[in-house]
Amino acid sequence: MKILPLFVLLLAVFIPTSQGIAETDVKVMDTLIVDLWPDYDKASVLVLLTGTLPVGTPLPARVTLPFPESARLNAVARIDARDGKMKDDILSSPGPGELAFITPDPAFRVEYYLPYTAKDKQRSFDFTWQADLSVRKFRVKVQHPAGANAFRTDPAMSEIIRDEDGLNYSIFPVQILPAGQPFKLHVDYTIDLPRLSAQNLPPPNPGPSPSTVPAKPPAGHGLDWPLLAIIAGCALMVLAVIWMVVTRRSGAAGTGGR
Repeated sequence: MKILPLFVLLLAVFIPTSQGIAETDVKVMDTLIVDLWPDYDKASVLVLLTGTLPVGTPLPARVTLPFPESARLNAVARIDARDGKMKDDILSSPGPGELAFITPDPAFRVEYYLPYTAKDKQRSFDFTWQADLSVRKFRVKVQHPAGANAFRTDPAMSEIIRDEDGLNYSIFPVQILPAGQPFKLHVDYTIDLPRLSAQNLPPPNPGPSPSTVPAKPPAGHGLDWPLLAIIAGCALMVLAVIWMVVTRRSGAAGTGGR
């Protein structure tokens, strides 16, 4: 086999793999549930974004969400359509002010920690959402920390419920959020004895709902499959060249010995 046809064959196999995630840029989301959990398992605000894409969205899809520069990413996961479990094996790329990722499933979860302001017993934080995509059903839920007093939100909460975990939640009504329209929320409360809510929760039920339980923090931001495909292709090319050189030398040696 000549070297040029071999290279062409390898490129035909691996280059489409590296570029073949012909993802669709998402412009509309069907639902987005924003869970804000201050003082949950860290002295900050755990933000959980659970979204679903409209039925019929071509997959894989590229989603770009607002991402505060002060935030620390915890997880980016797809919710497997087959078993409903979160799997943090998708490609993601956090950048200044935004987070982009590619999901092969119509549902996903993004988690990050947002710092709050602490002064003596007072705690406060602001959450802002403004995206280049529209959301048909946008909902915000704020968890009241264990031991929190004088809990207040602006705008004012529309409903407060007590969940099975023993914590109160402020629930805001579902709304349509067009692209470019901001949603702003201010939260403040006091806490006499600093403690984390996760330390006082009952044991979790088996098979928890993916919309209320944080995903396991990933070791990275997902495997970079396109990069791995390119590396594998290059490695095969190098091996092919070595094999051809060795074969030619063996042939030349055999000819010279006649």
